[in-house]
Amino acid sequence: MRQSGHTLIELLVTLTLIAVLLLIGFFILSRLIAELRLDMATFELSQHWKFTRFDAMGSGAAPTALCMKDDGRIEVAKIAGDNCETVSEWQSLTAGVNIDTNNSTLRRVSGVGGNDGTIYRVSWADTRGGLGGSWGQLGRLTLTAQGTTAKRCLFLFRVDGSWDIREDNRCQR
Repeated sequence: MRQSGHTLIELLVTLTLIAVLLLIGFFILSRLIAELRLDMATFELSQHWKFTRFDAMGSGAAPTALCMKDDGRIEVAKIAGDNCETVSEWQSLTAGVNIDTNNSTLRRVSGVGGNDGTIYRVSWADTRGGLGGSWGQLGRLTLTAQGTTAKRCLFLFRVDGSWDIREDNRCQR
């Protein structure tokens, strides 16, 4: 007569396999969520860049600036002029995403009001480069997210105000 049922060894092997598969799934899901946060923050920031540049078009030589800082959470503020030290109201972006200060090359605001050089500024105005041209600085702002090694960069690369989004290794060019 044949017995039905499972031995203790079979149950332990099954539970071990289930635990390993759940652990792998958890890490994959965590990384996916981190990359989605990074993509959302990049999109939000790119929209701020786009609308700030649009607002500067046709407004003459006075610049419109977007100030960006990272105090544990990325915050932005759009202002007339280019004095980011006077900003009092900041809007937060997606949580869990930070500015990579070692790989960001946009102009920083110095001094006490500039948060010790951690406020980045990008500005546009009607310049010789064209309507909505860059107001004197080129460079990149590199974003990273906790839980992934991926990077996203917003690159301001021409004085006419042209910019684009780059990923990972393309952030260095």
